[in-house]
Amino acid sequence: MGFFDRFKKNETAPDPLEPSVKPIGPTVAELARVISSGDEAVLRDITACTEDPAGWFASYQERYKERSVDSPDDPDLVQWLGLVDILEEHGWVCDRDWKAELEDFLFFLQNLKGYQALQLTLDPDWFDEDDDIPAWCGILSEKWEGVCVAAIDIDSDSYVLFPVAFPQLAQLQKLAEEIGHHIVAVERM
Repeated sequence: MGFFDRFKKNETAPDPLEPSVKPIGPTVAELARVISSGDEAVLRDITACTEDPAGWFASYQERYKERSVDSPDDPDLVQWLGLVDILEEHGWVCDRDWKAELEDFLFFLQNLKGYQALQLTLDPDWFDEDDDIPAWCGILSEKWEGVCVAAIDIDSDSYVLFPVAFPQLAQLQKLAEEIGHHIVAVERM
């Protein structure tokens, strides 16, 4: 071994300066499992989405175009938005515009599977019609012991809402942060 051979780059060793990229698919699947309480139809769809993001994008191009995503070039984004669309399609989340009216907010929230599974109640008299979604969600956090309304952040002016118990919210937040995304209690947005 010559003197300069000691300075040759080891081709099999990873470059310590390159960030290690963790595939987000398994984490997205775990998020789907927790939010949907293991709903088999959700898990089947999320597996298809995470195992073949480009194929999923091709099958659901119109949904992605509605969210201003024109190509599958960012598989992480395809999977993150796929998570939202799959959960919405199966009734676990609802996507509401930031200026939603109280009546719509209550209607969509009450029809979510998580709302029903957690056996939650709503009284329209709890709310001021002139408030907004974060204020309404703050009231719900006070009324529902140990449960709040959380949102999956998709970097838009809408809220992807779902009710969740606080222990699951902490778990979801940690998982989302691991892959560079956010899930938060709406009143804290």
